[in-house]
Amino acid sequence: MSLHIFPDITPRTKEKLMEEKAMRRLHADPPLPDDVDEHGNLPELKCGWKKCGKVFKSRDALMAHVRKCIPHPFVGRFHINCKNVLENDPEITLDEFLQRVMDCYEAEDAEHIERKELVTYYNQFQPLFKNHHFHEKHSDHINESAKEMAEILFNFRIESQKHLAAQNMIPDQFIIS
Repeated sequence: MSLHIFPDITPRTKEKLMEEKAMRRLHADPPLPDDVDEHGNLPELKCGWKKCGKVFKSRDALMAHVRKCIPHPFVGRFHINCKNVLENDPEITLDEFLQRVMDCYEAEDAEHIERKELVTYYNQFQPLFKNHHFHEKHSDHINESAKEMAEILFNFRIESQKHLAAQNMIPDQFIIS
């Protein structure tokens, strides 16, 4: 929008319009949020574009920011639907991915989804989910926090059984020593 067409707007209004234009430009490149974790999750109450990075007090405030800043009509659950399709089948082809995601939407919402965005999402996240899926399938070891939790629970069970046995609440044959 060229502001010189409206010579009678106030400096404050002009400043506000320039800020909104800059925010839309900032959220257009990259076309999708790029601040995601290793599992493809967006930040909780923070804008998903690293260049922006604004933090919000509520999900509603975050969503209002996204609706205002993205340079195209907002389509609800875009990231979630794309993620669900890819996470469930990371080996999916691009054409299958496009079809399955579009099947998640009514016609009036689907018309606001550009093919370019879906291709970008697929190219950005498919390798991530494929790699994560591979490691899940081929991981025989338990991570350290899960080991620690299992050990704590096991020790708690043993101590509980000893305590109950001391009170003659359970028979000796059920005690693991």
